[in-house]
Amino acid sequence: MARSSTHTSKHPRARKWIRRGLITLLVIANITVFGAIFTVRNLSQTVEDNITRDTDVVRALTPTTKQPSGGKATVRQPPSTFLILGSDSRADLNEDLQGNFGTTAGGARADVIMLMQVFPDEHRAQVLSLPRDLKVDIEGYGTNKINAAYAYGRSELMVRTVKEATGLPIHHYVEVDFSGFAAIVDQLGGITIDFPYPARDKGSGLAVDAGHQTLDGSSALAYARSRHYQELRNGSWVSVDSGDIGRTRRQQQIILAILTELKRPSSIADLSGLLQAFGKYVTVDATLSQKTLLDLAWAMRSIDASTIDTMTLPTYGKMIDGRSYQLPKEPDAARVLAAFAAGEPFETGIEGPIRVQVLNGNGIAGAAARTAALLDSPAFKVADIGDADASNFATTVILARSDRHQLAEAVADALGFGSVSFGSVPSNIDVVVIVGSDAPAA
Repeated sequence: MARSSTHTSKHPRARKWIRRGLITLLVIANITVFGAIFTVRNLSQTVEDNITRDTDVVRALTPTTKQPSGGKATVRQPPSTFLILGSDSRADLNEDLQGNFGTTAGGARADVIMLMQVFPDEHRAQVLSLPRDLKVDIEGYGTNKINAAYAYGRSELMVRTVKEATGLPIHHYVEVDFSGFAAIVDQLGGITIDFPYPARDKGSGLAVDAGHQTLDGSSALAYARSRHYQELRNGSWVSVDSGDIGRTRRQQQIILAILTELKRPSSIADLSGLLQAFGKYVTVDATLSQKTLLDLAWAMRSIDASTIDTMTLPTYGKMIDGRSYQLPKEPDAARVLAAFAAGEPFETGIEGPIRVQVLNGNGIAGAAARTAALLDSPAFKVADIGDADASNFATTVILARSDRHQLAEAVADALGFGSVSFGSVPSNIDVVVIVGSDAPAA
């Protein structure tokens, strides 16, 4: 009886505590939800208050497909294609960025030209880069390099020219200048790039050591703009993946690195600062509403940089009337454009085994040879084994050009360790493996 009496006397207190706990949890949940809504509204308003909207370009854009009204919530969102343009205008260039990017260029041209297609419901995206020296017909101005369209007619003529040259729709337009590019990278706290060898470009001001490097805004811009990229190998500076096409690949790599950093903001304060930088230095078309921007940000949250399908339009160089152009390489260029139009994966264009270079990046004798032995398969050809210029790699880096990520993933799957990264590799190599301390010891 005494045990029953004691249990009865404590039960009301327990129920009272549970009620108080539930009420407390509900209050916290409501504060969190409404606080998040308030924060999102404030952050989106920050962009709205600062961003520049281009009304002229709207005339050239492809109308977006409208969603049926009153339908179910499960209606799939159609993909949207963005023309992302980096302008080489020196206007309002910060002092710390002066001197590395040339002083003789007049006006402004399109230095970065990318088409990005986002599939919100499929959590994926595709990026197609166009060489700025691509030979095209510009309405009203005749034959020229594609980046000249921006100088002649700014955003509207640029969109019309890209649509005519590719046959692809363009639903939205995003433009960022030099200062904006650097400010966004700096606001992120820098971006991480892996370098198997020291690298430089005297023209753009790039100078980095080998290893896992964090680039600030100025260094990232120097890397993205490098047209004379060199690596220090065996005591000599060697040109690697230089020229217009190589630079286009490095620009893709920078974009992927930025997207990777965007997925891990350390605090709401950092996100607020990033949006302020975005709003201050970026121009978008007038149809890209506040809601569309938020929807895009929400869709991009689940897109990982390693799953973004990237490609540079296949071209070849040719001198015409004393000018250097890039011309579409057929039938490869037509296949790439058709794949982008259909939203299908790009083909790698690689036949036969994947050519791999294995470099010792942990300083342990025999590490590169042991890792190379793991790739003993008809699918791979180990073309070279050597030492990286740095021996402090904690994690094995599997390096490939941004448009060869599928090959890098195949190597990663075969090894069973390491992380995929994107960067410059020798012309006769598909994937570089820099062996880190995570590699099996025996």
